[in-house]
Amino acid sequence: MLVFFRPSDFSVLEPGRWLEIPLILSVLPKDSSYAMKAYLFRRLLYTIPVALGVYVITFFLFHLRDPMAIARVHLPQGDEAALQQWVYNHGYHLPRFLNLPADAREPAADGKVHEFLADRSIFYSRFFLGLKDLFLLDLGFDRYGRSIATEMGRRIPVSLAVMGPSFILTALAALSLSVYSAYRAGSRFDRGIAMASIITLSIALPVWLLATTFFFGKLLPILPIYGSVLPAILVAFLAGLGGQVRFYRTVFADRTGAFSVKAARLRGLSEARVIGRYVFLPGLIPVLTTLILSLPFLITGSLLLEQYFGIPGMGDMMYSAIIAQDFEVIETLVVLGAFLFMLGTLMTDIAYVLVDPRMELK
Repeated sequence: MLVFFRPSDFSVLEPGRWLEIPLILSVLPKDSSYAMKAYLFRRLLYTIPVALGVYVITFFLFHLRDPMAIARVHLPQGDEAALQQWVYNHGYHLPRFLNLPADAREPAADGKVHEFLADRSIFYSRFFLGLKDLFLLDLGFDRYGRSIATEMGRRIPVSLAVMGPSFILTALAALSLSVYSAYRAGSRFDRGIAMASIITLSIALPVWLLATTFFFGKLLPILPIYGSVLPAILVAFLAGLGGQVRFYRTVFADRTGAFSVKAARLRGLSEARVIGRYVFLPGLIPVLTTLILSLPFLITGSLLLEQYFGIPGMGDMMYSAIIAQDFEVIETLVVLGAFLFMLGTLMTDIAYVLVDPRMELK
């Protein structure tokens, strides 16, 4: 939770003077470092029940089906013996939630009685064994016998090569255009930016894909389309620019009419200093929310972009797992996405304090 300090705590600060770090540090409470550490510790504790909830949901989605039905998905031509062997090899013969005494006496999903279960604890089940493997980062294997952790280590840099540059380019261009458009509100430039943003927002992502293919495939065939990251970066940049410009322009336009901006102009400060210190920095709080919460997608990648351009990243990994109904991979990627989102929210709160020191983490 984010709350403001008492106004008296920062009475020495003029509105909008966020860059005076020595002055800020002089009025901060002496135990602010302890408060930050305590907040981070509590937030990390909060992630435990959330992560557990995500794991429970994904477990229900992928383990409540009949194990033999799951085996038929992977071995559509297999006979009964082959299906039962697949169930045993992948651990679906174990109890789902709790290892009860009856489980050691009755036939399991593979058609056999496993008496060794009587010597195991009540937590020797698919649910708790999977939870332990997740805690130990033992992600298991996909349907082809490849280590999921190894595959992720190979694919994450590929997704970063696409999403990282597009994220940086989109953020820089959107911030620059939106700040200048808000400063020139009502001008011909502002109206042109607004029209261009609406047009780009109205174009669906598949249209950008086809247009990029036509441009680099017919008009300017200077690089291959399939397997190249440059067209994917261009599509991600164009598809995301319009929405960010419209949102950021609204945020910064609200700041241009603030009292601190008018006071700064009356004091004779240059326009560049007024825009940078009194418009841009105070308006970064809502901007940071969208930017930081987009960081997980740098790792998880884009399913459509990577599949269309043949880029072997994390998005392609998810697409291939969905097509092949590889539940182990899908479950791992779902949990990874949830964890990255929780990490993004924590980074957002910390960024708030760094941008606006009047805020306190509690």
